[in-house]
Amino acid sequence: MVWYASMPGQDSLLKALTRTLSGGALEALGVRGVETLEPFTTELPASTLRMDRAWRMANGDVFHLEFQDRRERTLHRFLEYDVRLANQVKARIRTVVLYHAHVASAPQELDIGTAIYRVENVFLSALDGDGALDEVEAHLRVGRWEPADRLRLGLALSMRVEDRHQAMARVLNLLPRVPDDEERELVASAVLAFGDRALSDEDRRKLRKELKNVFRMAEELYEDGRHDGKQQAAEDIAHRLLAEGVPVDVVEKATGLPRERLEQMKREVH
Repeated sequence: MVWYASMPGQDSLLKALTRTLSGGALEALGVRGVETLEPFTTELPASTLRMDRAWRMANGDVFHLEFQDRRERTLHRFLEYDVRLANQVKARIRTVVLYHAHVASAPQELDIGTAIYRVENVFLSALDGDGALDEVEAHLRVGRWEPADRLRLGLALSMRVEDRHQAMARVLNLLPRVPDDEERELVASAVLAFGDRALSDEDRRKLRKELKNVFRMAEELYEDGRHDGKQQAAEDIAHRLLAEGVPVDVVEKATGLPRERLEQMKREVH
């Protein structure tokens, strides 16, 4: 069983984590030279094609970021995205594919004879989670917080760490020191979603304390899912909140789901 498949809202959380990629945010993932300006629409001319994220960069090129929870066998789908995008914006495109922690390899080049298409793959499992936490800790020690720290702290448990229990303890120690409430909420939500395997019941209890504004995040995730046409998004979010012990009346307000359905889901969860 692929554990990521059962984790609701991960794509939405990754989109939120990468809401802004200015200030060298992607350097936390080893991707350098990306300074984004305004985002592009992700709906391309063909009704069946929808990218994850795309931005105009400061140098005039376009940055295309894809989130993958499983290994992409070929690059034909991304090639079609980029051909249509290039035709639309008439600019060079740089495509980065971010793979969740359980994926360790994927193709990065496609030779179609008349052209060679390349992407940059980033595998969370290959990144140094301990080093990422070291950087966050050093920054917070001097009252500094930068865009890359959001990714470092939110995704550290999906990276390579020497001792997962110790890494979890460090994350829980650093979270309260994040200077902005919205940033703290976003990072804690990401830890819950992506670091699920590392969390004990006690870890979850401590982490929930940091989710002061989790209901606003739930509303945002629901709106994102509805915009994508994913009707299942509301129930996925409700399931996650109920599993974390959030009261039914609060989940009802956050998701808009019927009270009767939420009561049924609560019985299934518990």
